[in-house]
Amino acid sequence: MNSMSSEVDTVLSRMKKIFGVERDADLARALAISPQTLSSWRQRAAVPYALCAECAKTKGASLDWLLYGEGHMMRDKSASPATFNPNATGEDSVIRMQIYEILESLPHEDLEDILSEAAHRQRLRALEHRFETLQAQFFDNQESEGSMPSKKTA
Repeated sequence: MNSMSSEVDTVLSRMKKIFGVERDADLARALAISPQTLSSWRQRAAVPYALCAECAKTKGASLDWLLYGEGHMMRDKSASPATFNPNATGEDSVIRMQIYEILESLPHEDLEDILSEAAHRQRLRALEHRFETLQAQFFDNQESEGSMPSKKTA
């Protein structure tokens, strides 16, 4: 067994702890992926980084602990790992599964591009929200002062 495949096994074992499961089949179900996908990660010695980040974010786990075994398992020390409910389904679970399956086949450079684009979209949404908030405050102030700015017509 090479170090990369043992790294994958270690990360997947930590994911099992986060989800509170013991078997690969239960972990696959918790992640909304097929058991074959889990097996392919082991065969290719490919750590599913995007899925690790999503898992850490949604479960409140430490990404440092999940990937490297450093620090505490949970970001909030008072939190505990989730107990897996195999019947729980999220609205987006099918879409997430499809995204993960596509992402696992992409080269590192493509993953970086996708991450950059997603972060860019997130920043744009935050700016749009901030703009709408400021715009609403501006017009509320104008109305309370009794003067509305005139709209120029062409």
